[in-house]
Amino acid sequence: MPVCALVFGSVAPPQTDVLDLKVHLGATKEVSSFNCLLQNFNKKYSPGGTYPINVGDDGSVSIGRGASNTLIATITVEEIRAISNALQENYMRVLGRCWGERLFRRVVTKTYENQKGEAIVKDVIDYYVGLSHVRNSTELIEDTDTTYTLLEYERTPVFDILKYIAGSADKAGVIGFDFRVAPDGKFEFFARNSKTSSVSLSERLEVSEYRKSIFRKRDKIFVYGAAEKKYPSDGDAWTETLDIDATPPNDWQSGGGTGSVSLATDRVAVGTYSIKHTTNTADYYGRLRLVIPSGYQPNLATFPSIQFQINREAAFSNMANLILMDNTGKFATHWYNIAQDDQWLLVKLNAGPKYENEWNSVDSGFNWEIINEVLWDVHFPGAGTGSFWVDNLFFNHARWFGTYGSGGRELAETDEELHSDNECLLRAKALYDYLSGTAEYIKVTSDVIDYGTTPILAGDRITVTLPNENVNGYYRVISAEYYLRARDQTLEVTLELGKEPMLFADYLYALRRKAGSLARYKIGRI
Repeated sequence: MPVCALVFGSVAPPQTDVLDLKVHLGATKEVSSFNCLLQNFNKKYSPGGTYPINVGDDGSVSIGRGASNTLIATITVEEIRAISNALQENYMRVLGRCWGERLFRRVVTKTYENQKGEAIVKDVIDYYVGLSHVRNSTELIEDTDTTYTLLEYERTPVFDILKYIAGSADKAGVIGFDFRVAPDGKFEFFARNSKTSSVSLSERLEVSEYRKSIFRKRDKIFVYGAAEKKYPSDGDAWTETLDIDATPPNDWQSGGGTGSVSLATDRVAVGTYSIKHTTNTADYYGRLRLVIPSGYQPNLATFPSIQFQINREAAFSNMANLILMDNTGKFATHWYNIAQDDQWLLVKLNAGPKYENEWNSVDSGFNWEIINEVLWDVHFPGAGTGSFWVDNLFFNHARWFGTYGSGGRELAETDEELHSDNECLLRAKALYDYLSGTAEYIKVTSDVIDYGTTPILAGDRITVTLPNENVNGYYRVISAEYYLRARDQTLEVTLELGKEPMLFADYLYALRRKAGSLARYKIGRI
């Protein structure tokens, strides 16, 4: 016969008062919860009653059969509902969650650099949650093979951090960990599918539902990496030559009839050369032009910043401006100051449609996606002559990118720790292998399962045999529900089971260990 034992703070209701009791055990995506309905004659369990049950009380729930009254969950009472009806029947419904509810109490503001996955999990559990993760001298937070180069959190829920580490850390080449709060209140973190239930379901499944779905299936993957891609990839390439496409005429030109352009070695910020503009005949400003050849024009919607270094002689004032000309002859202008003469000034400007309001003037309909010319104007106090130099010009902060597969079911992912197009491609291949296959799910229900002193827990794997569906193998327990009903003296166990392809760690493709950072908390551009 089913038996149960409840403890709510200092109150231990007898089983004769329990009308129904349901415990839902979850892992990784949810924590465990309970719902109990008690008889409440003469306000026995009401506030101010003989044995009051109070919100905030800690306790435990045990459910089993015969002499095996097995601990199922260590719990916290989070809600009580006193129920009465016209027949003067009185009940108390008690609800709450396991000690996993502590994972939702705190937020984290912290930076982790070059930390193993298990070290981050231990730090979060020790300093923000307060759950024990040692049982009989055995560490319950298992080691990962993943080192995270940089994780930055600002007021981030503990649960979100744990889900990210569990979903991105790998062990022996396979990505994926589970975590749960065990029945004794201990926190466990372990490689997915590494714990096997000892309970046999053979000939004990009364109702089963098998389903195979493509809801998760994706057959084309887009992966974006860190926003650090330059154009040209060698940030100094365009200022090491006067002819960037090696086809006359020169691409670097003077902007008027009063100046000349030359490849210079007398003032260099980066590399061997810089581009020198000299105003030979007195003028009010010197203008240097880069006429970008067809096929080389940058797209500033993709590369949303411009960087260069500039150096001027003392004959100029500190007033300067950068002008962009698009493929339709329209202009965008940004003013800046060159405060010191004979010194290199590093200039970084946001550009593109997202940053248009940071420019001093932009012609209506300016096309940020095709830039035909870049022009530098440096002004004299009046009319004058002199030279200025430009070096280290490039467009910046495009995201690395890779795509793999084809078809209409698409997925896009951003990972700030991918630092080349090739790494993005390799990540896309790994995701494709993981998501291109179908997933299997089984829901089984039985009131004759006898688990003795070892309850089936979410995160376990268990053998299932369904001859009619040709199912015979291990499935992961997504959730387990124990439902004790007093009216017919039954203990019904319902299991949600799943089987998904393994997500192989990226280094199986890239021959490297995966390093990651939480994409939703991106590192600011430098």
